[in-house]
Amino acid sequence: IIGYVTEYYTSHSYQPVREISETQKQSAATGIIYGLALGYLSCIVPVICLGITILISHTLCGMFGVALGALGMLGTMTMGLTIDAYGPISDNAGGIAEMSGLPETVRGLTDCLDAAGNTTAAIGKGFAIGSAALVSLALFGAFTVRAKVEHVDILNPWVFTGLLLGAMMPYAFAAWTMKSVG
Repeated sequence: IIGYVTEYYTSHSYQPVREISETQKQSAATGIIYGLALGYLSCIVPVICLGITILISHTLCGMFGVALGALGMLGTMTMGLTIDAYGPISDNAGGIAEMSGLPETVRGLTDCLDAAGNTTAAIGKGFAIGSAALVSLALFGAFTVRAKVEHVDILNPWVFTGLLLGAMMPYAFAAWTMKSVG
């Protein structure tokens, strides 16, 4: 889901990127504000998915379940690293074509590769950030077990999910405000 949401918000094939290009017709400032707003909005679905993952895995298996969820996301890291490595290569295709003196028609063809490179780099980063959130909770849980700390509210999956959602809310409301003004 994180990959699909990232692609939706970064690929020119979908509405959000096209909306940003439309706002550039008014002014550069409008485009910047609108792009920032869409960036904030793009975090909502992944954060909700991580919260649901934490709640379900903790309900089923405790902190071990959260660690398994993190391991599941890290299990896809070979694909994530491959995507992340492909991004800069594809993203620089236009610059390479231009510096090597190829005709303008080649530059037109490489623009699609540039856009794909940006999208793939963003997808790789989305996987990394999502797995880092789960791993951090699992490591914190392991620390509390080893240190014999028993009364920490953050171990409650509802509290941690609330923390994630609470951290997301200012960005969501700021994004909605910026989109309504821009």
